Amino acid sequence: MPPSFPFGGMENPLVTFASPTIIIGDKSQVYVAAHEMIHSWTGNTVTCANWDNFWINEGFTVFVERKVTGELKGKDFAMVESFIGNRSIYENMEVFGYWNSYSSLNPNVRNANPDDSFSTIPYEKGYQFIYYIQSLIGEYHTKELIDEFVMENRFTSVQWPVF
Repeated sequence: MPPSFPFGGMENPLVTFASPTIIIGDKSQVYVAAHEMIHSWTGNTVTCANWDNFWINEGFTVFVERKVTGELKGKDFAMVESFIGNRSIYENMEVFGYWNSYSSLNPNVRNANPDDSFSTIPYEKGYQFIYYIQSLIGEYHTKELIDEFVMENRFTSVQWPVF
């Protein structure tokens, strides 16, 4: 990617492009690399049918990313990432308005430019939704659920509800 690329990376089937800014000696940006590689499953093997369902790509990816960073840097690190992400949701919701469709997990972008709805909301609310499911059924069953979701929906585009 060119050094001025505005994002950390971009996943594509069979190849991930990463900004040079995430490849640094102290490995502090490893979560960005992990995020883009996880998209090989949640974003490429299974992808959202439309922008209204963007959380499916990003929420699942952030959830698995935090599992990876929790293993690499400890669960406390992953929880701090979750706390920061939660703060980011509220900031975005304040900008959009709490009752605006763009503040929801499943925004209505049919009559607008999808870029207008872009924020951390699908990433973090999607993560929180899956984390909530985990709180109900446990880590083992959540891992099984995600594995089954990817296997049953591989090479397809899915939309809400997916379960």
